[in-house]
Amino acid sequence: MNILRNYPKRLLWRFYWISLILSLILDIPWLYSKKFHFYFDFQHLPEFFAFFGLLGCMLLILGAKGIGFFIVKDEDYYEKRLRR
Repeated sequence: MNILRNYPKRLLWRFYWISLILSLILDIPWLYSKKFHFYFDFQHLPEFFAFFGLLGCMLLILGAKGIGFFIVKDEDYYEKRLRR
């Protein structure tokens, strides 16, 4: 319990990486034990959908950060509006 109080971030990152590696390892036998109907040849690559999901998530994050540049307001934006 002492580890949890001192280093929760490190413990959570270790749990994250262990679960990620374990899910990628377990995905390979599951992929070859089932018969799937893929439309494109690159979908047969192992871990294609994991990397596709990662890329999609990264693009959504970058898109949200890009939109944030356009809609960001100054710290005293509402105070300026009230003073008018």
